[in-house]
Amino acid sequence: MTERLAILGGRRPWLTLAVWALVLVGAVGLSAAFLDGALSGGEELTSATESRRADELQRERFVERGGSRGPDATELVVVRSAEATVDEPRFQRWVQGLAVQLRRAGASQVTSFHDIGEPRLVSRDRDATLMLVALGRDAEDDIEGVVDAVRAADGRDGFHAAITGEFTLDADFSTLAEEDLRNGELGFGLPAALIVLLIVFGSVVAGLIPLLLAIVSIIVALALAALIGQAFPLSVFATNMLTAMGLALGIDYSLLALSRYREERLHGRKKFDAIAAVGATASRAVLFSGIAF
Repeated sequence: MTERLAILGGRRPWLTLAVWALVLVGAVGLSAAFLDGALSGGEELTSATESRRADELQRERFVERGGSRGPDATELVVVRSAEATVDEPRFQRWVQGLAVQLRRAGASQVTSFHDIGEPRLVSRDRDATLMLVALGRDAEDDIEGVVDAVRAADGRDGFHAAITGEFTLDADFSTLAEEDLRNGELGFGLPAALIVLLIVFGSVVAGLIPLLLAIVSIIVALALAALIGQAFPLSVFATNMLTAMGLALGIDYSLLALSRYREERLHGRKKFDAIAAVGATASRAVLFSGIAF
């Protein structure tokens, strides 16, 4: 199969380029439409770590036992003050004001000690309290606004606020993945690969071809991930992994095919015979190696 495809592509190069152009357009469209929904920052611990136990205790003591309002809460906001206690009116006013801001930012429900009088929501020295925050159906979209509201309130009027929880953690993972992708794979890996290829080939065109093939592989892989993620949610770090592997394997495999073609030509084979040999050997090896990897 790989041999026949290689011969067809060699004899009809413009048709091959047109088909790949259509594939790229479709891949970009699929990624733009479905990739965000296919990625998740959720994780599942496989061992009894302290962080897992802490998460279980948090849910047991502050969510599951929080009454009718508690089970929907996914985020916890910690409010503390070095100058006031939760029993003072100004502490209550500040908490109620923050609750209003959280609802405006997208929270569907905010429950505090001043609403239900639950003693477990207050620290022993009564200078800190927890607020239980529930998000609606668009939790993944609303969490950024809620986090921004907490950050804006932090440090105001002598009070400090911090937020944690399921969707807050997911948002942090997404931000971390984006920063790693921008600074690592795209900011360092891509330019480094281009410099090495230019040095090796001594030609801009020859150096760009393996890099372009790697970029094509990354775009197509992201589109496939977007489709698979509709049935099986993938980690937000999948984009980082695909980009890193696409750069490495895309360049490596293209150089393998190129070196095989040059070898055949050096042995006196004609152009299409050399292409057929590459398709029957190097391309087949790339196909099975890529699937296995």
